Amino acid sequence: MPVSIIRKFRGLYNTGKSQPDPQGLASLFDCIRPRPDDRVRYSTAEYVIRDKGSLDNFIDRVPTRKMQHVPSPAPNDDPILQRPQIDFENHMVLAIVSHEPNRFIEVDIEGAELMSGNMRVLCRYSEPGPVQQKIIPYGCYCAVIVRRFDGGLVFTRL
Repeated sequence: MPVSIIRKFRGLYNTGKSQPDPQGLASLFDCIRPRPDDRVRYSTAEYVIRDKGSLDNFIDRVPTRKMQHVPSPAPNDDPILQRPQIDFENHMVLAIVSHEPNRFIEVDIEGAELMSGNMRVLCRYSEPGPVQQKIIPYGCYCAVIVRRFDGGLVFTRL
């Protein structure tokens, strides 16, 4: 049975990672040997947020300035920074984060469904974007507000 997504947020997220995957740079530099199996190496994380404190901790890692390489970057207009009021007795936040320090990977929560007493969260991760010569200190996140469910949750890649 499908679960309605009440609101969706997407943006940049400070994962705390700043070490590039040297083999991720192989497509940019001939002196780096690419992986023999062509797999892409990036990290992912899933969050189930059922209280205000956990939501505040998550939001604290969203940058307050747009990621621009200028002396005075503009403020980030990500709506999650407005700290939306959520009724955690009836709702919860599901979030996914992805980070590969040499390139952007877009993430999306396409939906959620109840199956056999569990909630299955349907997640999509894009192919990595072009290689950046400098390390990108931010990953991408997608967060959704759904009706609260206290059973098991499974995040599934599409």
